[in-house]
Amino acid sequence: MRIKHGTVWNYSVNFYANNSRVTHDTLKSFLQHPPSTLQRVTWIGVHIRRGDFLTFFKIDTSTSYLNWAINYYRQRYVNCRFLIASDDKSYVKQHLGTFSDVFITPPIFFHGHDLAALALAEHSILTAGTYSWWTAWLAGGNVVHDLNYPVPF
Repeated sequence: MRIKHGTVWNYSVNFYANNSRVTHDTLKSFLQHPPSTLQRVTWIGVHIRRGDFLTFFKIDTSTSYLNWAINYYRQRYVNCRFLIASDDKSYVKQHLGTFSDVFITPPIFFHGHDLAALALAEHSILTAGTYSWWTAWLAGGNVVHDLNYPVPF
């Protein structure tokens, strides 16, 4: 059974809207063990930081690294879904938005929403910064990180 993007998103929005006091563990359990009407997926959280790292530190994660990391998880796990949070959503849409298994956090999400969403993932792909590190630490599981970071200043 193939699930369309809208079906998964609408279901998760309705689940959240009806249960405003749902705990992190409950949501993570729901994502890892969905009701029988939904297909089991492996969620991988991806944090892509650009913003100040791109302008101030001149650190830019390559799309080849991101594609390699995504393909690594696709080969390792069955039925992967990639939840991407970034401070440059237009970059993410341009370079990764065409994949059917990629979901980008909504523009209305602020940093706290992104952190909470990525913490629900089972595994992580990281770019630069401590924010990425925290999302992976909170999520647990396997972590792929960019070897180009950190860089000497």
